[in-house]
Amino acid sequence: MILPTRRLALVACPVEVAQTLLSEGAERILGAAVPPGWPSPELTGILPLYLQELLHDPSALGWGIWISIDRGANAIVGDAGFKGRPAPDGTVEIGYGTAPAFRGQGHATEAVHALIGWAFTHPEVGRVVAECAPENAASIRVLAKAGFRCTSVQPGSLRWATSRRM
Repeated sequence: MILPTRRLALVACPVEVAQTLLSEGAERILGAAVPPGWPSPELTGILPLYLQELLHDPSALGWGIWISIDRGANAIVGDAGFKGRPAPDGTVEIGYGTAPAFRGQGHATEAVHALIGWAFTHPEVGRVVAECAPENAASIRVLAKAGFRCTSVQPGSLRWATSRRM
């Protein structure tokens, strides 16, 4: 499953790609250059759980990791995705990361916009939420540009939300 944007190809990470990321070789299977620092330790940490979820339930594809590929540079610029299927109340949580060499170029904002749009094509989704650290100015900018509003301030954590537009 590929979701195109102006500059990116967002690729929902299928089993084969997840397995390759765990063993290295993403460049070959995705046909795009892999930058230094990608995948991040956070992504590497969740890949085994994500892979098990897909092996157990292939229809979960799309509700997990998406890989962001800059089509012009033919390079992986980061990843984004959901932390699972929608909850019973219609909420999904999104996360994202950008490879160090590509930060500050709007890739995360573009990916988040596209994934919100994709999520809202599913009638069961009514709200997308996110979380970031209060000192993460770049992430705060991404969420604000993507139409999120800060809904909660806790020690060490800001919670954000955006809802389906009628």
